[in-house]
Amino acid sequence: MGLKRNIRGGVPSPYPRFLFHGLRSAQLLSSLVVSGIMGYFMYHLRDENFAIPWTFILLLTVSVATIIALLITIILYNFTYLSPRFNWLLNGGISILWALGFALLSWSISTSHVLSKVCSRQVWGGEAEASVCRDYKALWAMTLCGTVSTFAALALDIKTEWATTRRGVYAIPEDDKDAQKLNELKTMRVKSEGYEAPEEQRDVGHRGGLEQEFDIGYHNRYGAEEENHRHRK
Repeated sequence: MGLKRNIRGGVPSPYPRFLFHGLRSAQLLSSLVVSGIMGYFMYHLRDENFAIPWTFILLLTVSVATIIALLITIILYNFTYLSPRFNWLLNGGISILWALGFALLSWSISTSHVLSKVCSRQVWGGEAEASVCRDYKALWAMTLCGTVSTFAALALDIKTEWATTRRGVYAIPEDDKDAQKLNELKTMRVKSEGYEAPEEQRDVGHRGGLEQEFDIGYHNRYGAEEENHRHRK
């Protein structure tokens, strides 16, 4: 049995295609980088018997949760139907975790001034320390990207949900050019053809004209007979 892409019951997805996939790509890239750096940091911290900060645990959790959510929603998007309401519930919960993780990370590195310093051996006193500096900068940048892209995806979900439910009908996505051309073609066809009366109305009008002519002829004849009768008298 063949499956139609992004179709459920004949209704395509209401999401604008390019914006939808662009935001999801940013979310996926950020989550992969953040989870990779967190896994690397946590592995070495445990290897050296250091306590793992709660910020690292939170960032690893939200990045993995985002990857799982993206996997589930892309399956729904391609093979059944991705509800905007369901998607904004997912992005709403994930965006809160992203914002919290970004705030904790920014607060934890503010004392070391990692973002304002150059990641070089001379500044940090060694190549390993400079490498950690670069990892922290990449972690901060990708956490910011994940937070912004998830909030943007949440805004898109809310807008799409509002657009599809305000009138209770399907709203054509902005980038669905085929559907827009079809609507324009229908509008042009109606304007060019004009209005044509139904057959029943045309028949009634035709019969009405014949009946009117018959009535006029009848009354003219009756009037002429009355006039002749008066002259004879």
